[in-house]
Amino acid sequence: MGTYEMRIDRLGFDIEQNYDTIQSFSIGHESCIIKFFKVIQQTDLLDFVRRQKEAGREIRIITPFVPEQHLDEMKEVIKSICKEECFKDSVIIVNDFGLMSYIHKIDENRKMCLGRSLLFSFDYAPWGHKIYENEPEKIQKVVAQINFYDDEKMEFYRGYHVSEIEVNLTAGTIDSLKEIQKAGFKVNVHKGSFLYGTQRSCYIRRCSAEQNCCGTECEYAEELEIEEFWGGAGYYKKPDDIAFPNPLYLRGNQIYGKAHDIPCDCFDGIIVDAE
Repeated sequence: MGTYEMRIDRLGFDIEQNYDTIQSFSIGHESCIIKFFKVIQQTDLLDFVRRQKEAGREIRIITPFVPEQHLDEMKEVIKSICKEECFKDSVIIVNDFGLMSYIHKIDENRKMCLGRSLLFSFDYAPWGHKIYENEPEKIQKVVAQINFYDDEKMEFYRGYHVSEIEVNLTAGTIDSLKEIQKAGFKVNVHKGSFLYGTQRSCYIRRCSAEQNCCGTECEYAEELEIEEFWGGAGYYKKPDDIAFPNPLYLRGNQIYGKAHDIPCDCFDGIIVDAE
């Protein structure tokens, strides 16, 4: 049975709740650099993490894509984090290849995990099967697998001490994920959400160019409902054989839906959300 991991990615995370069923905590943010800086340096959250570490739970660090304007600050924060006692042996989850390279440069023995923003499968898109449905069945099975499932890629990532991946889970990717496990990588799956996309900036910042991020406006999800679909020739009716996820949710700069109801206890880590 997999280890249950709770994500600490909001300033309003409830540090008083009972987390007896959780064996691991990851702190930071997978898509927003502003929220990452705020969460990873929040005093009460760091105190909570230290207590969990003392209680024998695993502590992990989740990092986002890093825009160039924040690169220098991110480097300083990462160097500071790597020296913290509570993060001494923490796996760092990366969603940016440049950051992966930098972490390996400053701490070559640091274990890393590829975040789900860096992994892809045609099976992730609701219309993915339409792209290859006319191919032979053998080709369809190959194309539907997750893009990490390649001997040369896996060997490349081993050179950077990447020993894990975290993914959205679909029925079509299960076989490749099990093969990735056999190759010696841990596979962590998201049980609480399915990430469909990440925007360049969050809706809070787009409301006004003058808007400053205090880190709390985007703590909770806003529900989205799709009314019409747009194509090159205008609006069109969705084909009946495409089960498009509805509702979708918007939180910060992420668009996501509910995770698929697929048994996942055979995988190494099961990531759950605070809400």
